[in-house]
Amino acid sequence: MATSAPPAEIGIHDVLVTALPGSSSRQPMVAFEDHLLRRFGSAEILRLRSGEVFRVLRTTADEVWVLVEGAAHFRLEDTRPSSPTDGRRQQMMADRPTRLLLPFGVRLEVKADPAAVLVRVMTHSEREDPPLAEAT
Repeated sequence: MATSAPPAEIGIHDVLVTALPGSSSRQPMVAFEDHLLRRFGSAEILRLRSGEVFRVLRTTADEVWVLVEGAAHFRLEDTRPSSPTDGRRQQMMADRPTRLLLPFGVRLEVKADPAAVLVRVMTHSEREDPPLAEAT
């Protein structure tokens, strides 16, 4: 079952999770009028095999993640010292199209279960704002 909880239930300040309508062959992911991103830096498609993990922590870039196909576990940790939820961790599972707004300073780990196709849209390219090194 996909998580479509309001931000208060997710637990981390500024994180937004939205279940996307899944019955159409045309799936909107993010639009200017959503006011989710200040600017556009880059976008990419990630295809994760079963059990494969992707980790990221950015200092400047906000990101919008969209689970397009498959299922994934998301683990988040707020590392922003000025955030009211600094240090808080949150987990969720999604198995249908879901959008996640990830603010800068929130660590993300995505694990495919069994496999997943995701779209990642960023306010800054990784060349402009390289992710912080994460231990695997």
